[in-house]
Amino acid sequence: MKKIISFIFKYVYALACSVYLFTFGFLSAKNRDLVTAIAVHFGYGRKRDRSAKLALPAVDFADVISSPPEIRIFEPDWKDGNVSLFELMIMNQWVKSACPQRIFEMGTFDGRTALNFAANCGPEAVVYTLDLPREKVNATGLPIDPGDAKHIEKDLSGIRYHGRPEEKKIVQLYGDTAAFDFQLYQNAMDLVFIDASHSYEYVLNDSKVALDLLKNRKGLILWHDCGVFPGVTRALNELYAQAKEFHGMKQIKDTSLVFLEL
Repeated sequence: MKKIISFIFKYVYALACSVYLFTFGFLSAKNRDLVTAIAVHFGYGRKRDRSAKLALPAVDFADVISSPPEIRIFEPDWKDGNVSLFELMIMNQWVKSACPQRIFEMGTFDGRTALNFAANCGPEAVVYTLDLPREKVNATGLPIDPGDAKHIEKDLSGIRYHGRPEEKKIVQLYGDTAAFDFQLYQNAMDLVFIDASHSYEYVLNDSKVALDLLKNRKGLILWHDCGVFPGVTRALNELYAQAKEFHGMKQIKDTSLVFLEL
């Protein structure tokens, strides 16, 4: 009953804030970013891949984590290349619930997810995040998706976490996931997030690397942009159908996230 009453208060407060947001509040640049994030959450601007149907079973996130913990969300504003605000909330709740001590992210981009991982994991946890340097965009070990180049060609990786207290828990790495020496990080991770190149070849490569990164091959693997990029959809369908290690993969409904708990 207490939870219901607490939710009602939150609901009324959020409703009042929404009225303000969509009347006078949008005049603030900060609030316009929130309006954008809400629009993206409901599908605005995201082109779904209609060429291949996802073969994985889909589940509600509420069935995965029945009692969501309180979380911290940093940098809620969305830009092209980020997870949606809803996806970020889900990932933060997963991190908060599972308390991973070692997290490995493939694809730093602007550092938004690395920052949020660091904000919601334990005080002794470490977030390793690997990004491809812009000078390597035309010299990758495998073909990249045409849509990846604009996210690689940036001045600085992880700009959103720079200068924040959470930065001390983040280790920035640089390299190509098809050629990077993962030996120091193998058999040590509790959670791996795959969001680097979205080509079929790279998703297959990065998924197999992720298995070796997990401690005793136990833990959580997350993929982003399934159903958005054809290469991601094709690769995950193939892994699900042909590799017994990946047969437990599931998609989270209303998101482009796929997960595998081992």
